[in-house]
Amino acid sequence: MAFALPETFLGIWEGVPSFSMLGPWTQQEPFQFSISQIPSSLDYLFENQLNFDGVDMGWQRFYVAANDDSTTDNGILAGDLHYCGWLDDFTATSELTGANPPRYNRFNLQSQTESSVTFCYDSDDIGAFEMDINRFVHLNMNPFMAGCSECDCANWTITHNEVTDTLTSLLQMSGGEGHTHSKHLLVELARAGPPPIHEKSLVYGSGCDFDGKDSHPVNPVDDVVEAKRSSVKRSSTGCPFLSQRSKAQKNAKETNLQDPPVEHCYVINRASDYHLKWTLDENSSVLNVTVSAPAESDSTWVAIGFRPKGRSYDESYTEKLTSKHTNFGMQGADIVAASVSNGVRTLFAELYTGPPIASTDLEISGESVKAINQRVELSFSRPILSGNLFKVYKDNDASIISSDSDIIWAIGSDDAGSCSYHNENRGYRFIDWQDPESHLDDSMKC
Repeated sequence: MAFALPETFLGIWEGVPSFSMLGPWTQQEPFQFSISQIPSSLDYLFENQLNFDGVDMGWQRFYVAANDDSTTDNGILAGDLHYCGWLDDFTATSELTGANPPRYNRFNLQSQTESSVTFCYDSDDIGAFEMDINRFVHLNMNPFMAGCSECDCANWTITHNEVTDTLTSLLQMSGGEGHTHSKHLLVELARAGPPPIHEKSLVYGSGCDFDGKDSHPVNPVDDVVEAKRSSVKRSSTGCPFLSQRSKAQKNAKETNLQDPPVEHCYVINRASDYHLKWTLDENSSVLNVTVSAPAESDSTWVAIGFRPKGRSYDESYTEKLTSKHTNFGMQGADIVAASVSNGVRTLFAELYTGPPIASTDLEISGESVKAINQRVELSFSRPILSGNLFKVYKDNDASIISSDSDIIWAIGSDDAGSCSYHNENRGYRFIDWQDPESHLDDSMKC
């Protein structure tokens, strides 16, 4: 058996995503994607460079086998795809992987026509997250909803329109109750050039070890990307769950306990102009938060969700509605939402996708919402240790001052006093409340 893509798929493609799990993209930052073929092996290589809001976040590669191979990688079938990437704030660093980017989940060819191809997650591939250390092999710790299988975990369809010579890429992750799937990335791409040329004969089955693995993919359009890269400060680490301040920083903190809290302000998403401002008072164990966004009316709402264990690989948290597999959904978030017309409310996301429920598990104080210069602004204070995980499960490790913590955010319009669907105006990020500059770029500052 052999796998082959139509020649029309090969090339370099550009476009602005209509949906991304990071949030809306600005028109000034096109998404770049290429499909090429290795002449000697006929394997395919998909590549993209992620430049989001002017920040180079890293690269992703997807290897697709042209032929069956029973000698490597626990057996390869033609059309098998596996993912390998190096993304700041999302994937592991050399401390976990022994200097090689991780070999992530394997996908299998699900269907193919003359103009489209669909791959689905191989939920039987227990070697997913294969690294130089034997760690992330438990299926429920993959970034998909616990208990899912195959196409319900993730599916990726790429379609070529011969009339417009455009490529549409739709990657969907697990859905929740009442939601078949949750979009991860949807983008229509226009042809921007011929496919990159790669000389390596062995691609699929070689892990991530081939030319260029420690840099960005080789694309002819990279002159533009490289110019942006050189002017952008890279994050000091690419691994959120390993983010730690240096001993010197910790010692300084311990010897200056009376230092006043420092205010931080970042534009979390430029396209929606969502701002997050905070001060962390560690002496009082309190986080003071202000979020704001453009408001069309008094019914425009703004929300932020806290997940103290959203990035944890600890299997015990799966049953507590949180952990790594919730990354691209809402589950496990203690949410504060507000509009001028309906005030401030606290909620909890029980579902991976779907509406959150009213909840008082997260304690807040000093809450207010107001309209300022055609923006809705929500302010409140919350304890560092609070929320569903702490109140319901009595988990004293449920602090947001943790390398396992992340946030989700959203903007929408009130419907009869409840937070209506946010459409594409939502995203998620890792925030280090103590040391934001380790993961948020200077260019993102308010």
